[in-house]
Amino acid sequence: MKENIIFIHGLTGNQRAFNKQMNYFKGKYNTYSYNLLGHGDDRGKWVDFSLDNLVKQLEKFYETKEIDEAHICTLSYGCYPGTIFTTKWEHKVSSLCFIGGHYNFPSQLFEVFMHYRDNRYGDYSTWLKKYTNAIYPKGKLFDHYSTLSKKIYYKYGLELEETILKRAIEHRLSYDLRSELRKLEVPILWVMGDHDYLYKSSLKDLNKDIPHVIYREIKYAGHAANLYRPNCFKDIYEGFLVQYQHEK
Repeated sequence: MKENIIFIHGLTGNQRAFNKQMNYFKGKYNTYSYNLLGHGDDRGKWVDFSLDNLVKQLEKFYETKEIDEAHICTLSYGCYPGTIFTTKWEHKVSSLCFIGGHYNFPSQLFEVFMHYRDNRYGDYSTWLKKYTNAIYPKGKLFDHYSTLSKKIYYKYGLELEETILKRAIEHRLSYDLRSELRKLEVPILWVMGDHDYLYKSSLKDLNKDIPHVIYREIKYAGHAANLYRPNCFKDIYEGFLVQYQHEK
């Protein structure tokens, strides 16, 4: 019987963010993805974008698809519902993979979130433009990864109902995901792009917080490393899954 993988996209994206990975792994696994609240047919509409509802959405997905256990692979903010679900239903999660994952460790990233929670900068478009520039800073004089990430995030962020990204910032600041991560005993793969400077700033104590974590960086990749270098991510993730099967 095939094992299951559920892919969870990040903010402003949609379930197509993992199309290449789903197509590759569907030969050996049952692969699934879905749209987070406010990111699918309800894009642009007000939704109750709470962590509780995001976890309930994942619980409902398990129920609808009749999934008993699955590997969960998340991108960026997706690590929040993915982690919280796992601490609640650990027997339903075979392993976790975080791409561009982050949590509430004092860092440059945390300071950016605090600033844009407290400063609204007029209309939503202006706020979003400034916020996008802040979360994808240039690492060099010309940083292709930063430039592309900004363009995509701003374009699709404008399509969202404007409270979603602001509520997500509040979740990152107020919810103690670090404590939740410390509770986990499932196998964990943590993947970052080597150019994802700001988000990596929150991971200084990662090995202390999750001693069994497997950490990998993908060269020449930005925040969404699976999109920048899909083949490299595929090789890393496949190796992790094979190792998990051997250790079962």
